[in-house]
Amino acid sequence: MSAPIIYSGPAKVVMFNGGASPGQIAMLQADGENGQVKVQFDEKRTKRATGMTGYLRSTLDDQTVKVSLTPFDSWSLLPYMFPAYLGIVTGATFQSSGAALPSSVAGALAIGTRPHAVNGQAGSSPTGNAPTKIWTPDGRLITIARTAVTKHPSLKLGVGMPLFTGIELTGLVPPANSIGASSGLISIAGDTQNSQSASADPDTIGAVFDAFINGHWTGIFTGSVSGGLTTGVMDAEDGWDIAVEAKYSPLHVQKRTYDYKLDSVEVMVKARITNQTAAALLAEILAHTLGGTLEESASASGGTLILSGPSSKFIGLPNCVPYLEGSGFEFGGTKLNQGEVAFVSKIDVVAGSSSPATLNSPLIFSA
Repeated sequence: MSAPIIYSGPAKVVMFNGGASPGQIAMLQADGENGQVKVQFDEKRTKRATGMTGYLRSTLDDQTVKVSLTPFDSWSLLPYMFPAYLGIVTGATFQSSGAALPSSVAGALAIGTRPHAVNGQAGSSPTGNAPTKIWTPDGRLITIARTAVTKHPSLKLGVGMPLFTGIELTGLVPPANSIGASSGLISIAGDTQNSQSASADPDTIGAVFDAFINGHWTGIFTGSVSGGLTTGVMDAEDGWDIAVEAKYSPLHVQKRTYDYKLDSVEVMVKARITNQTAAALLAEILAHTLGGTLEESASASGGTLILSGPSSKFIGLPNCVPYLEGSGFEFGGTKLNQGEVAFVSKIDVVAGSSSPATLNSPLIFSA
């Protein structure tokens, strides 16, 4: 018998913008040895049955595809992992001391944004198509016609820690096409293992991966804390976790997904801060009042959290407050007795006398 054709090995993910001639905007490689890039189909069906026979068959309602991976560290990916419509600012200029935010921290949060349209036609067309291409060394090229990031990564800041957690891109059938074999949802070309011509590598950016961001991060909180939490330079036992929770809803017409829309954004930083006392943590909890707004409670007023890291990188949470979420005390183990402190950004509407109301950014990354 002839030897079987066995497909195995890595892949890279290349993101494009839309328009008549899509251009490359970012290249992602999966983190770690044997880092995985997964392409998974999601077909929705309706089961059909009769009273006498029960289930007979199914009919197709919808067809989408998900691309998931954990990207290797690259600070330059931040604008694509966190687009401006999330209200998050990237590429800002911080003071060299890291003790203050940039002069302008206004975000561009736009609830209701359709990310596939923004990526496809710079926000001008609800039918824009921004493709993603997945390329393998044996010359296979998988093209997904219409994509956007619908699961944004969290970040882990510390020594020996990958910067990003997993992300997810959602691929949709272009609005002008019907669902079917020729819909353009996804296609594949090239295959040197099967005696076909290899597809060209779509990566033209030539990203460098030996200058990744990894090292010791510290924090400074400049706010009023009546409970006694230390507000000077703070260190974290296990590093700092930045969670970005963005919620999207699919937009359906007769069960088919035509788009997604942004519903909400919340940013939180968590850390087991090494120089906090049990009394200070307990005082924070006891200062909360029933029905009180945590972000404006008696225990704290909004302040600024600045995280300072290697390579002169800074991350800021303006207008945030510390509180304890599912935290407390732990005794007997090797962890700190004191639990995690959470800092949550609050979104404030700032009305201008001669300009439209603006929103503060919940998260700011330095250049």
